[in-house]
Amino acid sequence: MFSDFSLFRKTTSSTPTRTMTPPPPDASSGVSATHVDVDSLLEDYAWRRFREAQGIKGSGLDAFRSLDRADVEFDFNRRKLILSHAQPDYSNIQMTGTRPNTIFKSVFTNNTSQVQAYSLKTERSSESICGVSREQGFMFGAEAELSLKTPCEVAELKTNFKHEVHFNKLTENIKSETLVWAVDNNIVVPPGGQTEASIVIEEISYHGKYCLVSTLSGLVIISIRRIRDGVLVMPLSANVATIMNEYLAKKDPRLKGVVSLNGSNVLLKSKGTCHFQFAVKQYVELNEANQNQKKDLSGEMARLHMFPGTGQYQK
Repeated sequence: MFSDFSLFRKTTSSTPTRTMTPPPPDASSGVSATHVDVDSLLEDYAWRRFREAQGIKGSGLDAFRSLDRADVEFDFNRRKLILSHAQPDYSNIQMTGTRPNTIFKSVFTNNTSQVQAYSLKTERSSESICGVSREQGFMFGAEAELSLKTPCEVAELKTNFKHEVHFNKLTENIKSETLVWAVDNNIVVPPGGQTEASIVIEEISYHGKYCLVSTLSGLVIISIRRIRDGVLVMPLSANVATIMNEYLAKKDPRLKGVVSLNGSNVLLKSKGTCHFQFAVKQYVELNEANQNQKKDLSGEMARLHMFPGTGQYQK
């Protein structure tokens, strides 16, 4: 039996006891092959405009006539670009399993002739995990932003997931948050009795598919510079929708079905699978042993320098 019982949970940044297994990571090379590199398209556009401008008299580009693509670098000013993400469309979100997980266990032995009360006060932590496997999307060079709002099926369970989960790189496919489970209560053990107390958390996992559309709009400024001395070769600015319209008009295979237009907005489609794994509740499980079931803890107590009937054994 027990009294003065209280349980609570809180988020924290402390090092967790990992209790959940994340989904296997993606092969980044395979994922990048299905993603549109927007920066690469912008670079090609700027280089074509530079070559076209070289043929115009009075362009002032005669000094760069022998310049090759490998001799230059491209700087992007995206301050006038706006990237926003729509609400993800989730499908086949299903609970794939539940299981109890014992995160702490303690045995209380009373070798006296009086009832004894022992204090059980401890904290243990677990991880809530959101994992994604990207099938299609976009990136800006090394950056591959993906923002997923937590699906209703998960948010309604009050799992302490943030309302929106952000992934910034193709190699980043897992986000986790630490959850601390705290117990503060008294364990009452009868004379000559033994009680085993276990802290158990119940874990749930969900799996499904996501599809979302991001909108890119505004002006981008591209500066072409010579690598060897940093000299500015040519700056140019253009509406990102105008740039992408050129690629769409010629059905460029690098768009990979990700890019489309809606007026002056560039629509970028991302899709893949998602996985959520988290604990939703905890409880303390007490088991009292009779005389025939009592565990012999003398060896453990000797190893831990404890005296019978006055302490507790933890594992």
